[in-house]
Amino acid sequence: MREARATGRAVALAALASVALGACTQPAPAPEPSPEPSPTASAERPFTVVTTQAPATFDPAAATTAADAIVALNVFSRLMVVHPEASDLKPDLATDCLYTSPTTYRCQLPEDLTFHNGHALTSSDVKFSIERAYRLGAPASSVRLLDALERVEAVDDETIDFVLKWADTQFGYALATPAASIVDEELYDPDAVRPNEGQAVGSGPYQLVTTAADRLVFQRYEEYRGATTGVIDTVELRMVADSAAAEALLVDDAVDVAWRSLNAAARDRLAAASASEPGVTRLTLEQARLQTLAFNPAGARRDDPTLRAAVATALQPDRTVGSLVPPAVAGSAATFAVGGTPEVPQIPGQRLVLTLAYDPAAPDQRDLAGLVRDRLEARGGMSVQLVTDAASADLVLADGSAWVNTAFGWLQPYVDAPLPGSAEKVATLLQAARATTDPLEREALLGEVQAQAAVDLTVVPIAVGDEVVFMAEGVSVEGSPFGPGWQLGLWSFRR
Repeated sequence: MREARATGRAVALAALASVALGACTQPAPAPEPSPEPSPTASAERPFTVVTTQAPATFDPAAATTAADAIVALNVFSRLMVVHPEASDLKPDLATDCLYTSPTTYRCQLPEDLTFHNGHALTSSDVKFSIERAYRLGAPASSVRLLDALERVEAVDDETIDFVLKWADTQFGYALATPAASIVDEELYDPDAVRPNEGQAVGSGPYQLVTTAADRLVFQRYEEYRGATTGVIDTVELRMVADSAAAEALLVDDAVDVAWRSLNAAARDRLAAASASEPGVTRLTLEQARLQTLAFNPAGARRDDPTLRAAVATALQPDRTVGSLVPPAVAGSAATFAVGGTPEVPQIPGQRLVLTLAYDPAAPDQRDLAGLVRDRLEARGGMSVQLVTDAASADLVLADGSAWVNTAFGWLQPYVDAPLPGSAEKVATLLQAARATTDPLEREALLGEVQAQAAVDLTVVPIAVGDEVVFMAEGVSVEGSPFGPGWQLGLWSFRR
């Protein structure tokens, strides 16, 4: 999924494979007055990140988008952290986590931890947070990665045992995702998502001190004790309507970073400018996005195997990746047919009308949805209406990252909603893959899961490509500035 240099309906699907998902529902402004900035905050313009995405929720247990994850990963702590470049798993807030038996994962906390509000953070809060996320079970969140969990035991204030239903070598990775964020049990309702009007209180590297429809302001938490310590005192996340607004702000040096906001033409202009003169620089995260087309699990159309085959085959000539797991990730297996001139199955009866959902606020997504529609109509003999309501659509276009950069993370959209006839087989294969300590056996089992995905065709890959971050002159990153699945972290930016 490389950066496109041309747009328009006559271009091949691969030319638009680098487009990004855009804005979600704008957050509601908080009714309380914003806290005063600390004396250490700079008097100059705050470090500013521009995006067309806005978090729909500030509650990490309900995080379902990359925008939600910005709040979850920066405001809240987790026991573990994953560096996505090599999928390295390391302690975050915990001093250490290890298996004391094949089905017991023990984590140790340092003493005297506190939340942003000064409340003590103990193993009781960890137990409450994980059980709460599991109980809420937000669809499309990362909580399904915790499904080996049987119970959580707070051994003492600094010791937590996770007792598993079956051996799971991947459980530590789940503890690095947004759903495993630690919340204050004195503030958060165990049975309901916390509304955005309530203050978001965590123990992460940044506090969320100001919320508005067009911006969020984060302030560095000086008592943070984890692995992703922030350096810049105040960071503003500014939400704008479209790519043109984001590009103008970056060119005018009014923002420091552009994140998931620029369309293909803007990226090309900025790349050309940065190559010829000092100024804006580009950071490329290779194979960090996967573009897919999925049947809505709640829709009746998904039950038709001929239709699923027709949709997948109609897109085959334009497909540039044959797996739901990017090729650079361990366990990836190319199981979907790519290229050629396949014969598309004919759907009996009258010409079928399908609805295809896309995100209208995401740069280039309307054009990409139009290209997918053209392929399905021209090759599949069906009519496709473009809509923006994914909940009621037959097909949903997606372009994003996994919650964690492992094969298990990338396969989640498929395994979360298997076909009834495949559910038991897929669950058995995944459990065996997560239980084994043999990398070759794990890859073979993951290959079987991906082979089944290519039979079921409920989610089909289109292209895999890069995430591109643009930074103003003088801005750099140090360490690992991204979350476990390439979500935006604020802690490693420097200016």
